Amino acid sequence: MKLAPAASHSDEAWSTARRAARELDKILEGSGSRRAAIVRAAAELCLSTRQVYNLLARYRVDRTVTSLLPGGDRTRKKRLQPEIEEIIATTLREQWLVLEAPPLAPVVAEIRARCEEAGLSPPSYLTVARRIPALFGPEEIAKKRSANLKHLHRLRARPGYIHAAHPLDVCQIDHTPTDINFVEVVEGGGTFVGRAYLTIVTDVATRCILGFCLTLEKPSALSVALCLAQALCPKDEWLVAHGIEHGWPMFGRPRLLVTDSAKEFKGNAFQRGCEDYGIRIRYRDRGRVHQGGVVERLLGKLNGVLATQPGSTGRSVADRDQYPAERRAGLSFADLEQCVALAVIDHNLQQNARTLRVPASEWDRQTHELVRFDDDPMRVLLAFMPGTERRIPALDDRGRGWP
Repeated sequence: MKLAPAASHSDEAWSTARRAARELDKILEGSGSRRAAIVRAAAELCLSTRQVYNLLARYRVDRTVTSLLPGGDRTRKKRLQPEIEEIIATTLREQWLVLEAPPLAPVVAEIRARCEEAGLSPPSYLTVARRIPALFGPEEIAKKRSANLKHLHRLRARPGYIHAAHPLDVCQIDHTPTDINFVEVVEGGGTFVGRAYLTIVTDVATRCILGFCLTLEKPSALSVALCLAQALCPKDEWLVAHGIEHGWPMFGRPRLLVTDSAKEFKGNAFQRGCEDYGIRIRYRDRGRVHQGGVVERLLGKLNGVLATQPGSTGRSVADRDQYPAERRAGLSFADLEQCVALAVIDHNLQQNARTLRVPASEWDRQTHELVRFDDDPMRVLLAFMPGTERRIPALDDRGRGWP
């Protein structure tokens, strides 16, 4: 008996399959060019055209969403005899799944020799390679073939993933240098200045970006304060000052702010500012770096957008391939800041590939009951800035300070 989709697959897998079914219906029912429709569906589903063709072949048989689920109801028959399957499994376990971690080719030669000795048709190298993930799980392979315990640790589930039920329940803040898919910055007649640093604050529940700060200096208490001042306050005046006509209504005080262990997040100024505005701090120290996945993915997404501009440094020296990034740089700092702002606003209006939801729509739907504070950007900035107390010396009758 076939199980119901909800009983054997997650809601996310079902939503992905349902979205693919809608796109495939447009292909099958459309009257235009089939090739153009497949290219458009591939772009909408973030797949290759070959993957769309494969999905279409499965879907056109009975036109059900279930046929598009991972695994689906497909039952591929094994074309090898049971005796050959037994020889493959036994030989792989004896000679390949060992701590010495030998290459696969000599093991395949042994399998073929054993099959020929038994009077069976020897399998190909590709056939044996395809049997490995079916016979052994990733954890078993890492445990038996590797002496490095970190390989097994990376495969195990790590507790503590950051979840948030409502907007502003959990926010994340992080930086990225511009040497990761970023553009070089020029000022005043094409004089090379250097690379900028980007800091953003993102909301985990809605995946909205609440604020950003672009600086030419390395991340510091100042860049954190500027970023939080933009995230906590309305941005209407800022958008007008930068010549941006699009809306950016996301702002508010986070209840929990997740950061890494950088020194700018460990200072007294940052901790005092968070206490002043009722923000709890959670550090993702060693062993919990995966808890910053949301903000790190969004930083990578913004870098990918900015990498299309002239002067991109590439992901690495090899990726740049002697591209003259400094000579090709053509954006001023103001242009770069405006480009980042437009990329942030565009992200808030795009459907998230993982949640299949639009961040701006989720924000509008869930923020009606949020408490709004009339925070002033300058006051927020000063609250997160470091400061020191100094004593003014007393003056005598002649206006001179006492010793």
